[in-house]
Amino acid sequence: MTVLTFGEALVGYASVEGDLRTATHFTRFPGGADLNVAVGLTRLGVRTTWASVLGNDAHGDYLADAVGQLGMTPLVCRADGPTALMFKAGGADGDPEVLQVRHASAFARHAEELLTSDVLALDGVQHVHLTGIVLGISPAARAAALTLLDAAVNAGLSVSFDPNLRLNLWPDQEEMRGMINTVAARATVLMPGLVEGRLLTGASEPDDIAQFYLSRGVQEVVIKLGAAGARGWTADGGTARSRSFPVSPIDTVGAGDGFAAGYLAAFLGGGSLQARLDQGAAVGALVTTRRGDLSAMPRRPEVNALLNSSPTQPVVPA
Repeated sequence: MTVLTFGEALVGYASVEGDLRTATHFTRFPGGADLNVAVGLTRLGVRTTWASVLGNDAHGDYLADAVGQLGMTPLVCRADGPTALMFKAGGADGDPEVLQVRHASAFARHAEELLTSDVLALDGVQHVHLTGIVLGISPAARAAALTLLDAAVNAGLSVSFDPNLRLNLWPDQEEMRGMINTVAARATVLMPGLVEGRLLTGASEPDDIAQFYLSRGVQEVVIKLGAAGARGWTADGGTARSRSFPVSPIDTVGAGDGFAAGYLAAFLGGGSLQARLDQGAAVGALVTTRRGDLSAMPRRPEVNALLNSSPTQPVVPA
C-alpha cells in the first residue's frame, strides 16, 4: 500500500549571507511541500509515490535526476514551460527570507496531463496527501487537484490536506477561503497552522478553529503551533497536545512538511492521536536543526532517538 502526494517541485537556491537583495553565492537544492512530505514519509518507512510535472529545461533535468535518488517512486512527466524556482537567504536567527517564482511554470500549465486514467485508478494507493499550494498555482493545477480529490474520495481512501497558504498565489482572499475550506471539508485529516486557521475561519482560538472544521465533516483536525508543537482533535471527541522537543533551530523552512510526514506515518501505522502528534512534532523539530528542505527530513532512527530521549510530558487537555 502506498501514499500518493501530488504537487509542484521547485529548484531552490539558498544563501546564508545577508538578504536576497545582497546575496551573491547560493547552494542549489530540490524542494517543494509535496515533495518534502513524500521524502519525509519515505525516510520513515512509508512507501510513497510523488506525482508532478517538470519543465523541459535544465532545472527540470536537475530535479528529475535528484528525485530519482530519493528512494520513493516518482511519477513525473515533462512539459513545455519553466520549472519553478525558490530563493532563500538568512535563517540563522529566525525564519529565512523566501522568494518563489512559479508563474506559467510547466506544472501550472500542464498539471492535468499527469492524471491519466491509470493514475486516477489509484491501484495500490491507501492514502492521498494534498496541499493548498496546488489550488492556488493556476486553474489547470486546481482542476487537477480537484479531480484527484474526487477520485480518492470515491475510492474510499483517506485524504490529508495541509492548507499551506501562499498568499501571493491568491489575489482574492475570499476566493482563497472558499476554495481551501471546500477542499478541507472533504479531508480525513486537516493540518493548518494556527495563523492559517485564524485566517481561514475567522476564529482566534484553536478549539474554535477545530470545531469549525469538525462540524463540516473533517475526521481529524491538527493545528500546528510552531515551537510549541501541535494540538489535535478527532470527530469522536478525542483531544491531545504534542510533547515539546526543545531544539536549536537554524532553518524553519520545511518544518511543517516534516510534521505532516511524521503525523501521517503514525496515522497510517495505526498510532494513537497522542503518538501521531508526538511523532509529527519530533520530525518537525528535527527538520529545523539543519539546512535544506527535503534534505533536512530525518530518518527513522533519528526520530525514534528523539522520541525516546525526551520524557513524556503530562497531556494537557486540548
